[in-house]
Amino acid sequence: MILLPVLKAHRTQDGQLVVTQKYLDGAAEYAKNWPGPVTSLFEVSAWSLTDMDQVDVSDMVLNHNIEFRPSDPRKLADRLKTAALVVGFLSPFERATTELCNKIGVPVVHVSEYTLRTEWQIIDSGATNSIIKLRQKLWAWRAARTKRYLIRLSAGLQCNGTPTYDAYRALCPGALLYFDNRVRKSDLINSCLLQKRVERVLSSGKLRLVFGGRFLPMKGVMHLPKVALELRKLGIPFELSIHGAGKQEAPLRRAIEENGLSAHVSIFPPTDFLTGWVPVLKEKYDLFICCHLQGDPSSTYSETMSCGLPIAGYDNEAFAGIATLSEAGFLAPLGDYKALAQVIAGLHADRNRIVEAAQRARAFSEQHCFETTFERRTSHFLRLSRIP
Repeated sequence: MILLPVLKAHRTQDGQLVVTQKYLDGAAEYAKNWPGPVTSLFEVSAWSLTDMDQVDVSDMVLNHNIEFRPSDPRKLADRLKTAALVVGFLSPFERATTELCNKIGVPVVHVSEYTLRTEWQIIDSGATNSIIKLRQKLWAWRAARTKRYLIRLSAGLQCNGTPTYDAYRALCPGALLYFDNRVRKSDLINSCLLQKRVERVLSSGKLRLVFGGRFLPMKGVMHLPKVALELRKLGIPFELSIHGAGKQEAPLRRAIEENGLSAHVSIFPPTDFLTGWVPVLKEKYDLFICCHLQGDPSSTYSETMSCGLPIAGYDNEAFAGIATLSEAGFLAPLGDYKALAQVIAGLHADRNRIVEAAQRARAFSEQHCFETTFERRTSHFLRLSRIP
């Protein structure tokens, strides 16, 4: 199996080859389940990665192969022609490669994440110049047409989250729905920790709220102080912990300070996912607050639920989809921070709803943990490959 990552590797000035640990974990899990070699063909970028889990693979011993993607179409064809399956990311940038795979008789399966609606929401959350926004939206509209063409050329499709699954399954009836998740079954919250959370939530003390992620406009982090301010106006006892880093950290700190929220809201740096973040979510908090302003099918949703932590957030199409299926989420209209504060206030008044959602989150996550998800995905790849 040959993987064509959407993520580009970064070559540092001192020769290190940097990718993300999350990508390596996924590729390694494919290699455990695939009956043959698994190879990632990386493009290399001079730009640094923005992800918080970057690792140097230069001296790592891996159970899968890392190679550089040939830029010459003939060399790429030679590299791909012996593959049982090629896995790419559904993008107009993969049009030539998809057509090449069809020409040489190699099945290709694409992975999809963003609908056109989400692409436009991401554009709206970032650029401020209306002309730039219009140009970007026009490009995204054209790209969406190309994606539908690529689906018709593909052997199959895997959809991360409900938005693209709902959008494309009519074009590809055999499409697989999955939820990205790095939490293994052994790391799901256990019954003892879940019971401690139940007892704490029902004690009617302060609600311990949390957010974690990159401090970017598309993640809606600047809405968190607004939600906190509304909760204070409503007289809700709470503390909000914000974990992460990014370009909006300075304005986020200013908003907290200027609104006199320092007694209620704290910012913490990112920590190691498995040894730091997951234990903290399982042991310390009652409710995750998510102000994502677009339908990115973030692994945040499934990973948070793996810790038995229900989520209150904006009803972007990705969160609305997983919240409906899991029954472990509480929705407010997109961008309406006052309504989100009202949702949280309602949960404060009826703590049993938080407890029930926490239990449903744990049950949902058991069905969609890391190993189970990758077993399902690899089995789907196998059915669509050239392996008899």
